Amino acid sequence: MMQARKKAQEGAGGRVISARKQMKTEFAFDICLEIYKGAREVLETKRGLYAFELSSTNEKYLWRPDIRPRLAEYVADFALAGAAALEEPQLASRLVLFRIYYLGGSDYHRARHFLGLSEYTWSQWVDQIRRRIGKELLRRGIFPPRKYFNEPS
Repeated sequence: MMQARKKAQEGAGGRVISARKQMKTEFAFDICLEIYKGAREVLETKRGLYAFELSSTNEKYLWRPDIRPRLAEYVADFALAGAAALEEPQLASRLVLFRIYYLGGSDYHRARHFLGLSEYTWSQWVDQIRRRIGKELLRRGIFPPRKYFNEPS
């Protein structure tokens, strides 16, 4: 029983990953994903308003540089971190899953059917994606979000 648990916690190269570290990477991914979804929603709903404001001649508008990252940059950074974490050739199918399901917002059944995955394989791939991308989000400083949005871009 102990050997099975130890084997399950082994990472690439046979090194042991603590359960706490693994949970933190998956937690980082989950939090960042929720912020990504919210940011996408805000950007999509406000897209029409921005075009209207820019085309109108508003003379009271004064441009000021914003030194903090904006939501659009967060959306791009999240997508780039995911692509970087899954860039290895043997992970190409997981990258497709990440783009379709997480970035594209596809429904679970439709994405699983499109990729031709069983439920078991789906759960394995999703866990692997959450761990790898969570680790990359931590490495790039995208998590915690408070730190990301307070630092200059």
